[in-house]
Amino acid sequence: MNKFTDTLVNLGNKLASQRHLQSISAGLMAIMPLTIFGSIFQLISALPDIFPFIPAFSEEVSNAILFPYNVAFGLFGVIAVVAIAYYHAEKYDLNKLQAAIISLVAFIVLAAPIDDSTSTMDATYLGSQGIFLAIFVALISVEILRFCDVHNIKFKLPDSIPPYVASSFDAIIPMCIIVGGFYGLSLICQELTGMLLPAWIMNLLAPAIEGSESLWFCMLMAFIIAFLQFLGVHGFNAVSGVILPLLIANTAENAAAYAAGETATKIFTLPMFQMSGVFCYVVPLLFLVCCKSERLKSMGKISIVPAVFGIAEPIQYGAPIMYNPILGIPWIAFYTINMGLVWCCMNFGLVSKAVIAASSNIPMPIFQYLCTLDYRAVIMFIVMFIISVIIWYPFIKAYDRQCLKEEQNSAE
Repeated sequence: MNKFTDTLVNLGNKLASQRHLQSISAGLMAIMPLTIFGSIFQLISALPDIFPFIPAFSEEVSNAILFPYNVAFGLFGVIAVVAIAYYHAEKYDLNKLQAAIISLVAFIVLAAPIDDSTSTMDATYLGSQGIFLAIFVALISVEILRFCDVHNIKFKLPDSIPPYVASSFDAIIPMCIIVGGFYGLSLICQELTGMLLPAWIMNLLAPAIEGSESLWFCMLMAFIIAFLQFLGVHGFNAVSGVILPLLIANTAENAAAYAAGETATKIFTLPMFQMSGVFCYVVPLLFLVCCKSERLKSMGKISIVPAVFGIAEPIQYGAPIMYNPILGIPWIAFYTINMGLVWCCMNFGLVSKAVIAASSNIPMPIFQYLCTLDYRAVIMFIVMFIISVIIWYPFIKAYDRQCLKEEQNSAE
């Protein structure tokens, strides 16, 4: 059993420290403030839906309110390619600014070619639909930059040239290789498939994207994250490089559907993934109300205020959950079951799908309501809370008896 556990820990640590996945995760995390910024204006535009006494906005007013939202969400791919290239270049100790600029130019050449007949640029793939292309372009561009740097493929300038001038010339050959190569790839793709490269990539990934909408995938991701967390590995960091692109793309698609007055279709979104996190509300409350151990009561008092704002670390690491089999079992079970409950509620139309990426630090169940604009999400939160209490209570009582016994023995 120890060998199996060690294998899982090593696997989780390798995933969390794999440089390409780290770069993807760090780069996509840079989109989070942009997501919340855009969602603020989306919430303002939704005020008539939240408060019926507010008159509906005219089309002109609604478009004006949604303009910052459209700009923010419409630049997801642009921000992603710049941020991922920046962080990936940092890992190789390359010029981060050059890497970001070259990757951005290559991305725009692929994602938004200019239509000669109208002299306009199609911005479809500069947003969330271009996230997978952004990942591909950023990683490949930096790897080519690194190859050129290692093999000294650059202009040889005299030593008398100032370093900051020479460094700007260093990027010319790699830029020609990267941008020219991607442009050629784009032309080949259009000739063979009749599609732009980002459209072809989205078409290629369609089965995987569709598979991420399944109940089993959502519950499996929840189980893996919770289990790795129990083993001392930051579970979300370990898998974020894989699931964050899906979460962000689906979140933006639902937001765009809502802004256009259409029905959202995606279940596996970032807000949905955060909705099952009632742990930080249940456990501190049970520690305070049901425990006799002074240590657990104190832990409940310390963690109750951060818990209101969705901050679970004080109770998660203070209890602790890691390598604690008594609390580890309900930790894994509740997170997996609640994820399945949220999926079922959205899939069967009991709760609307998430359309707004509200900040997860907003107290629940207000968070659930703002994300879905559906009062039934509050009922879903209450059901999750009750289920979580049922799951956690016997294990917390058992842990309380153990802690109480340890306190009594140390007092003698």
